[in-house]
Amino acid sequence: MQRRSFIKQAGLATAATILSPYILPSGRLFAATGSRLANHVVFVLFAGGIRNQESVQQAYVSAQTGFNTSGNMMSNMLTGNVPSSNLLFNLWNPIQTNSIQSQGVLFPNIQYTTGPTGHFNGHTVAMTGNYTNTGLNLNINPDMPTLFEYYRKHTNPAKSAINCWWISEGLGPYPALNYSKHPLYGAQYGANFLNPAAVFQQYSSYIANAKVYQPQDVNRMDAMKTFMNNSFHQTASALPGIQNNSADDQAIKAFISTLITKTQNNQIAFPLPAGISSSELTGDLTNLAYGWEVLNNFKPELTVINTFNLDICHSDFTNYLHYLHKADYGVGWLWNQIQSTPGLMNDTIMVCMPEHGRNLAPNTIYDANGLRAFDHTGDTNSRSMFALIVGPSGVVKQNLTFGSSSNAVGESIDIVPTIAHILGFDTQIPTGLLPGNVLSQAFV
Repeated sequence: MQRRSFIKQAGLATAATILSPYILPSGRLFAATGSRLANHVVFVLFAGGIRNQESVQQAYVSAQTGFNTSGNMMSNMLTGNVPSSNLLFNLWNPIQTNSIQSQGVLFPNIQYTTGPTGHFNGHTVAMTGNYTNTGLNLNINPDMPTLFEYYRKHTNPAKSAINCWWISEGLGPYPALNYSKHPLYGAQYGANFLNPAAVFQQYSSYIANAKVYQPQDVNRMDAMKTFMNNSFHQTASALPGIQNNSADDQAIKAFISTLITKTQNNQIAFPLPAGISSSELTGDLTNLAYGWEVLNNFKPELTVINTFNLDICHSDFTNYLHYLHKADYGVGWLWNQIQSTPGLMNDTIMVCMPEHGRNLAPNTIYDANGLRAFDHTGDTNSRSMFALIVGPSGVVKQNLTFGSSSNAVGESIDIVPTIAHILGFDTQIPTGLLPGNVLSQAFV
């Protein structure tokens, strides 16, 4: 038996256990679902913290002492001219003919009203629709239900987890966000979780130096497996809520196997401009690429994809801008893929929002270009971010803006009820669970 084959089979078994959908409790009755605005929602959650100054206000480096150039670093997502001087790196030509902003509604001053402005906190707020005061104990499921749980419990007919995916650029505590500890919801209503960097990129490094195992080696592995199974009685299939629908189980196994092969053979389509080397890939672009593989294969109704490289702003403002520029290109590429694919085109609404902002005042760190770095410690500026809602012209208003830097419209907790409204189950969620409002200004 070859090591390559052994690892691949082990990887598929593990992936099926971790990623496979949860089945609903038998006999569950579902309330009627309201009318939908679209059948697919993609929520791009910008992690790492983005200041409004460098995004919607298009300040580029003009907020830095001694630098006067302003300009739009996000020309795929936002309307505006790119910087004309003080260029810190080569700008990529936009992939969008018309900015994504022109294809929907921009909320340039969404507020994060209360609670710590940390990354896991911001993710939790955005994905539960509730502010949280969670401190250092991050590796726990949230107290309040997630968007995935609301979707699976209150959509009629019931949807299996193969219809909703949480695709994270990082691991750490983030797998905990696919379901909550809430007594009325929980793991049986969770989503598939996928971390492409761990499942595919690291997998490739493990098999790169494959060796041949002799039969006696395989026998020892089987003996160890038997010992472990007999010594530790809790198996993955016995964990609460983690049970597989057999048809979906097979579909996910086949999908993971295909992606492993495509990764090995360099067949994954990545969001890079023509002529740009793969050395320019970031974790964010990689996550968006594998997120597209999920969207293209399963056509899920609900998908959340995050980015994370922008957290470099703590120490390197130049690379923060570069990663922001690249992430913008990745989102433009993803939107093009969606709008070119039957089953998704003209039936998908995309929502984009950072998990929080960053401080107005810099910290004490300078990068190689003499630019100051910024943290996110909860000042007013770190509680301000933007949101974009884009989609079909008959459903989403086009090329409009609601709110301004001095007139906030919307909060971070409004995204969950807004997505629930798009998919038609917002009125089925029990009163009191979601304090936010539907961003109804965005819809026709």
